[in-house]
Amino acid sequence: MTKPNIILSEQDLHRLETMLEHQSKLTPTMEHLEAELARAEVVAPQEVPANVVSMNAKVLITIAPSTEPTEITLVYPHDFIGEKGQVNVLAPVGAAILGLSEGQEIEWPQPDGHIMKVKIEKVLYQPEREGNYL
Repeated sequence: MTKPNIILSEQDLHRLETMLEHQSKLTPTMEHLEAELARAEVVAPQEVPANVVSMNAKVLITIAPSTEPTEITLVYPHDFIGEKGQVNVLAPVGAAILGLSEGQEIEWPQPDGHIMKVKIEKVLYQPEREGNYL
């Protein structure tokens, strides 16, 4: 299984690494996320391409076998309040899509041992694209 290239902002990388360092135990999804962070191309927030999934981005994704896109917003655990469409970055689908670009697909292991296939259809909103670097 080849992994697509991923791009992260220095800010997202730092926040995610800090969050993972403060976990008492890492779940398999957290371990996969750590591996993704280690292989990511890291750029300044202003240099994140407009079609890349960053933290707090709103994205249209398709999860096989479905062909219907789903709109989700990728959030940090402390921002997750269970609103419709919110996906925690520590959930398998959240960790899978971080750093992907429009049109890219990834196969991602789920806790039950199955492999999930996710495709990025469109980045509807990205904080960096809007000049929001908070």
